[in-house]
Amino acid sequence: MKMESKDYIPEKILTKKDLNKMILRSFFMQIGFNYERMQGYGWMYSILPGLKKIYKDKEELSIAMAEHSMFFASHPFLITFIQGVIISMEESRQDRETINGIKVSIMGPLGGIGDALCWLTLLPITAGIGASLAQSGSVFGPILFLVVFNTVHLLLRFTLMNYGYKMGTGAAIVLKQNTKKISRA
Repeated sequence: MKMESKDYIPEKILTKKDLNKMILRSFFMQIGFNYERMQGYGWMYSILPGLKKIYKDKEELSIAMAEHSMFFASHPFLITFIQGVIISMEESRQDRETINGIKVSIMGPLGGIGDALCWLTLLPITAGIGASLAQSGSVFGPILFLVVFNTVHLLLRFTLMNYGYKMGTGAAIVLKQNTKKISRA
């Protein structure tokens, strides 16, 4: 269903501050986890500041919130990319079906890529190095682990939000073309 806005503004209205607010809320992605909608409520909570700024009409906001409260499951470190793409589409008033289709098509591959890169690569390597140093008697081991792991984590969240927001709808095409290359790497 296409939402015809009463107060549509074609230019970009979201600021860096709005995007950063959504990034900070993304840390609470798992807060409303359940087996029916998975991260759906956390997803809606994380993009709500952007939706409120885009949709001044309460009815339009209500429709957007209801649709973004549906099923969502992806890797928590990489969801800011999806946030950026989707909020950019919301801002340009794309068709509701297109927004939901892009969201669904991106969340699955990013979930798998995020698990492989973060949980199966980054975490074991950084934890292994930290544990090795700790077993040698160095207090620097756990500190190194926490600094390196969380630096990569935070860089991913902040850079992917801005990248996704700039790419907008073009992100789905680029992701589709490069998913096999990324997975192989």
